[in-house]
Amino acid sequence: MASIRKRGGSYLIVVSMGYDYNGNRRKSQQKTVTPPAGLTPKQTEKWLNEQAVLFERECKGSPKLPDKTITLEKYIDIWLKEVAPNKLAVSTLTREKQDIVRILPHLGHYKLSELRPEHFRKFYADMRKEKNMLNGKPLSEYTVEGIHACLCGILSDAMEGGYLDHNPAWRTYRYSGIRKEKKIADEETVQKLIAALEQESIKYELYYKLIIATGMRRGECCGLKWKDINYEDHSIHVCRNVVKVSREDIVVKPPKTAAGDRYVYFSPEMATLLEEFRTECRWKTEAYDNRELTDEDYIFRRQGEELPMTPSTFTWRFKMILKKNGLPEKLNVHSLRHTNASLLIAGGTDVTTVAGLLGHSQPSTTLDIYSHAFDKNKKAASKALKEGLEI
Repeated sequence: MASIRKRGGSYLIVVSMGYDYNGNRRKSQQKTVTPPAGLTPKQTEKWLNEQAVLFERECKGSPKLPDKTITLEKYIDIWLKEVAPNKLAVSTLTREKQDIVRILPHLGHYKLSELRPEHFRKFYADMRKEKNMLNGKPLSEYTVEGIHACLCGILSDAMEGGYLDHNPAWRTYRYSGIRKEKKIADEETVQKLIAALEQESIKYELYYKLIIATGMRRGECCGLKWKDINYEDHSIHVCRNVVKVSREDIVVKPPKTAAGDRYVYFSPEMATLLEEFRTECRWKTEAYDNRELTDEDYIFRRQGEELPMTPSTFTWRFKMILKKNGLPEKLNVHSLRHTNASLLIAGGTDVTTVAGLLGHSQPSTTLDIYSHAFDKNKKAASKALKEGLEI
């Protein structure tokens, strides 16, 4: 595989050419490329990977000629059988299949070689008019953006497999409307929520407080085992994610990226809550399971089983807590993660640290998601500077 090295505003793609028959290394081939303006960090990464594939194919002198007769529908059928199962998580593939159901009636009949940017732009415009089957409202922009991401991924794989010499869906999507800020609880709401949680059983109190305090994802919190808790330095090793897809078995898997395998930290008060819950779990395990609790047990475990609880259980319970206590019902469990990030940013924590605690691969991802929160910090800092200097 070609390597990619950043050089200022451009990138150097280097392709190793192997060794000759005497065992001497052949001279590597190099090419400098500059990504199109306006791409997000993730889009830039995908664009560079595609350029690396094309350049390596060119250097090796064995490009696979695109199949000029295959349709998008036929390729997606191949992709679902041969590519996706080895590449995507079960939950991701389930979501992609939902998008494919929307894609095929509009674009499935086109040959891959016939697809043009205008086809995708018209498709996204049509999607914005399509109704959501659950609530009868037009599809959200978030859904349309997800469909575009699905198409880009499929066509990138088609290009890598030699069916295309470029990705025709690139840069065909433009966000329509104003991006909504993440659903975040302000400090007053957080205090009311904490008071409400303290009226719940210790299991639910601990789960939601852990996410508020650490910014873990729902599935990451469900995947915690007692051995992941270090009371000496008040740290938690986040190294598993629990996923449950409808009609599928529960899946416990490692984090998607290396950055997802991380340590987060908790307060002395949280340590006390953890110890209290462990005492309760120890008693229940001995009483109902006829065995001792071990460090290998999940903290949030199904009673009588060795499996963790599913994230949806906590999602449903959280909605009940909000409703019962008159708290904003627009919030959800993931809002607690966003709330943690916003509180860190408001406290002046730098973007690299916030990214590390949240498990983001790149600080740019954190900046992109929480740009509004960093902007508020910048405005506050600017105002303070002006007042201090009497400008």
